Amino acid sequence: MDLRLKTISGALALILLATPGFGTPTIVHDPIKVAAKSQPLGVRATVRDAAARVDSVSLFYASSRGMTPFRAAMASSGAGVWYATIPGHMMGPGAQMFYYIQAENADGEVRETDWQAVKLVDSGVAPEAIPSASSVAQKAQQQAVPAKTGGAGSAPAPRTGKAKYLIPAAIIVGGGLAIGGALAIATYDSGGGGGGGGSATNLNGNYGGNFDVCFAPSAVSNGVAGATVCNAGLVNVYVTNGTARIVGIWNAEVLSGALNGSLFSAVANVGATPIFPAAHLIASGEISGDACTVRIDGYSTDPLQPGDFSGRLDTTKR
Repeated sequence: MDLRLKTISGALALILLATPGFGTPTIVHDPIKVAAKSQPLGVRATVRDAAARVDSVSLFYASSRGMTPFRAAMASSGAGVWYATIPGHMMGPGAQMFYYIQAENADGEVRETDWQAVKLVDSGVAPEAIPSASSVAQKAQQQAVPAKTGGAGSAPAPRTGKAKYLIPAAIIVGGGLAIGGALAIATYDSGGGGGGGGSATNLNGNYGGNFDVCFAPSAVSNGVAGATVCNAGLVNVYVTNGTARIVGIWNAEVLSGALNGSLFSAVANVGATPIFPAAHLIASGEISGDACTVRIDGYSTDPLQPGDFSGRLDTTKR
């Protein structure tokens, strides 16, 4: 009986060893579909191997499938998560970026993903111009329809003026960790759209108030995610000559962006603070009357401290 069992076990072992891909690393990755031109693009993957230690993970990228790709070593941020960044100067001027991920274990066995194609867009591209960019874009489209056609007797009245929808980087790359830099804004007239109230010159001034920004770590240690860290304080938004500048939310850093009617957006890479890791921040603001509100999204650019940023600014014209 023992001989028979040994024979069966040996045969199964030979079958498994002969099976293509057995023992090689497994790569779990949500392909990035859309990203912003000239902005660094973070790529994240979960790599595991049941048979051997994962020895290295690499990101290969190129602006064309026909050219020799550049290689970037991916860094481990724990729990099998690996991260690398495609530099901003490589993101464009073409319309696409191509990449794939390669993992190798300690036994020298290699696994690669398929080539992935990323559509490159400029900031300010409306979600409808990016088919299937993300569920957030689809939701924005669904919300924009009733805002245009909402009747007097149904649902709450739509907001006046203009509204914006931001596709957060974390959604665009399709991962739980906020990586990527794509920004898409759609505007629509939800009121009567009359007069020249949207003129940037009428919005000039100093808007002062409060901010609240939080960082939620995504790394897990001993099965427990890190605690969310928040910071709050006073902030100013200076609007002059069609440009909005946010001062006070991140040490001496200034986030600035051009006005588009009553809306503006600002994207910046900022250094670490005593509270937060270095980050890629996206601020999307709207001015309505004497009020200026700004939404903050972002992600850590420190591979050792991955996580997402979120926050809000509420200011009033002084």
